[in-house]
Amino acid sequence: MPSSRGAARRNARTTRVKSEVRRTSILKATIRVAARDGIKGIKHRSVAREAGVPLAATTYYFRDINELISDAFTLYAKEAGAELKAFHDTLNLVLDGVPPEHLRRGSEFRPELCRRLTDFARGWMREQFTRRREQVLAEQVFVMEALRDDRLARVARRYRQSWIDGLEQLLTRLDSPCPRQDGSLIVNVVLGMSYDLLLEVPGTEAEVLSASVARIVQLALGVEPEVSS
Repeated sequence: MPSSRGAARRNARTTRVKSEVRRTSILKATIRVAARDGIKGIKHRSVAREAGVPLAATTYYFRDINELISDAFTLYAKEAGAELKAFHDTLNLVLDGVPPEHLRRGSEFRPELCRRLTDFARGWMREQFTRRREQVLAEQVFVMEALRDDRLARVARRYRQSWIDGLEQLLTRLDSPCPRQDGSLIVNVVLGMSYDLLLEVPGTEAEVLSASVARIVQLALGVEPEVSS
């Protein structure tokens, strides 16, 4: 009898895991559809086709299309937030290797630190628009829809706040006089740059993007731009 109960528990656990895997695959398919076809392209049929599951599966896991969209954005924000945390953690590791006095505003080592952080930020931006271009495009779709949907708006606000919180911590270490305001400004600028890059607006090619990233870091660190002779 005990072994029978144990087998039943294992089977129930396996069923739950399979169910969660299928649900997650549907949400990831929804994110891909959003990136490709926009918010209006998210239908039970199109998502089921993208996920490779029966149409009934989408209605089984999600009450309606609004819940599907909201849960998909929540999953996106969770995964993107984890990548964002890894970015912040890596920057903190860079700062851990710098003597505290070198992090102070006005330090003679500040320009070199600025160059190091600029190189890191450039690499991160390039990755966002190559390896993660589809996800970034889906993010823009969800954020625009959040202007009309309170549930998505709450997710968007939490996601944006995670950006600002991480940057505030970094900027505090970098002796910023206004770390929270500076963090918010950086997020706004980066989101604007993201929009331009996705639209391929003239003037956002690699060289201009590189210079823009450098200027953002210079402003955040209070470092004067280098003047070419």
